[in-house]
Amino acid sequence: MQLISERLGQEIGKLPNRIDQAHAPSFIGIDFVEVAESHVLFFGRVKDFVHGELPETKADLDELGQSCKLEEWLQGFGASRFGQLTAFGRLHDAHAEFHRHATDVLELIHAGSWIAAEHLRKSELAQALRRVLITLTELNESIKKQAWGVS
Repeated sequence: MQLISERLGQEIGKLPNRIDQAHAPSFIGIDFVEVAESHVLFFGRVKDFVHGELPETKADLDELGQSCKLEEWLQGFGASRFGQLTAFGRLHDAHAEFHRHATDVLELIHAGSWIAAEHLRKSELAQALRRVLITLTELNESIKKQAWGVS
């Protein structure tokens, strides 16, 4: 299965090859491929909202702002197991930035600022998604090196 469409790929820029998770999700505590896909889908859902396919209620919009599996992992098991890795810190920052920009886009939509929302989505949010996907790949490689005792 292709992670992103060609058009979405053009919006977010060059990405690393598909994530081949270094270890089983049970070892890492999360499935990196699944969380990468969920953030790409989240980005697509925000795009749908910007283009007028709004949810029925504000509560449906708020659902997108709720914490995700990656956030829970970054705050819990991931931090305790891999928090010392430089790539972990970069992923943590990139992920927080992604959700911050997504919230900003949703607030602009809610306020009726469609053009500003689309601009923010195509620039800052797309770049933040790209950083999340790249840092997920970097962390995966760091975990692989750690497991093999490579520095």
